[in-house]
Amino acid sequence: TLQDFGFALRQQYFHKSVMLLLQHDDGFTKGIILNRPSGLELDGWRVWFGGDVGEGGMFRGRDAKGAAEITCLHSIQSKAAELVSVPVIRGVYYTTLESAQALVEQGEAEKQDFWLFAGYAGWAPRQLQGEVDRNSWYLAAADSAVLLRELLHQGTDLPPPSAGAASAGDGLQTWEKLMCSIGKQNEVFRTRGSLEDRMLKEWVSVYLLPRSPPKPRSATPLLPSDAVGLVLRSGQETKRYTLQDQFMHKALVLIVYESSNVCIGLVLNRVTSFAVELKAPSSSRRRICFGGQSKLRTLDADENGLLWLHRRPDYAGTKIGSSGLYRIPSKQAAAMVAEGSAKVSDFLIVAGAVAWDRPDLEELLNEGDLELVPKAQRLWDGVWSLAGMAEGEGVGDASLSDGTAIWWAATNLGDFNADTNDDNEAPMSLRAMPTPQVADEA
Repeated sequence: TLQDFGFALRQQYFHKSVMLLLQHDDGFTKGIILNRPSGLELDGWRVWFGGDVGEGGMFRGRDAKGAAEITCLHSIQSKAAELVSVPVIRGVYYTTLESAQALVEQGEAEKQDFWLFAGYAGWAPRQLQGEVDRNSWYLAAADSAVLLRELLHQGTDLPPPSAGAASAGDGLQTWEKLMCSIGKQNEVFRTRGSLEDRMLKEWVSVYLLPRSPPKPRSATPLLPSDAVGLVLRSGQETKRYTLQDQFMHKALVLIVYESSNVCIGLVLNRVTSFAVELKAPSSSRRRICFGGQSKLRTLDADENGLLWLHRRPDYAGTKIGSSGLYRIPSKQAAAMVAEGSAKVSDFLIVAGAVAWDRPDLEELLNEGDLELVPKAQRLWDGVWSLAGMAEGEGVGDASLSDGTAIWWAATNLGDFNADTNDDNEAPMSLRAMPTPQVADEA
């Protein structure tokens, strides 16, 4: 499927997928992905990832919804198999896991006669036809011999999960073979090694292999009881934000609200191409920072969801914990700029926020997906500089910073210690930034 950004940022499993339709009528279309063999087993069978609907948490854990729906493909021609199977194309059928197990127990089949798929892809009426009309899918006549040979090839090329070293397949070679068979060699060569290819490989490594057990819970809570004003950074080793919520990759987050159940934070190092312009004596334009996917409706945010921050104790505003930052209503800030008692560069303007259930935020800290930042006030000069606009610069003129340099500076501040979280130290010296990875490009 083709999108403006491909499948690099979300639904990576659809990238260069080979789909077999099992049902297509006026009410619904259902298909399974054929080229995503996993490193997981079910009752001695390797399991393929068939799609994001009805996979029962086998691959996506608690992010999944509903029970697992297992489809078993086979080419058995016996009468017993025919009674419990549905034909797909000539010589290829599907049945349920229970029926496949029964056929094996009755001696009508062997385990290697079946390919198991957990989950499926679904389309509403006319949805798939619309995607075909937009050239999002390449259509190919399904030949049973080719299909079964490819399934057998994918399954036998990988060591069985029971061998100990779990391995899974990205299916790219299968897609390339089938594309060449329908005369699309140029597309194969054009897209080989693309960002989407590399993001698919990341997805396979995260979701199609057995998950590591969670880390033991810390004996003491990692999130202090008074969290407002704390600054978090994305973990240095985490891969959590490679495949989803990429705005949190190498992010710097300020906690601005907490209750016994919820914490709300603002991402501070994701500047956008949008800007605020005020009528003022001095330079009056300031870029807006993307703070998260949820719109703020309180905490001094205006009707557009914009929250104005500053770091001037002599200005009005509500102090945000011990961060050295304050929030102020936008009309009040605009009035100060208009009368010349403040400059627009004194403010950081943030749109959106990130909300967590408090236990979920604790888990992210425990897993190392997020880390507490000590001495965060030393970062504010760099954060504020991200949103600046030069005199005469248009909104779309500049190349926007991705904010990763500020995140890297935060990692150089060391580990958080509430007892020594003061700011009375010499200027920090930065280590060289590491080589960019696929998540940086995404």
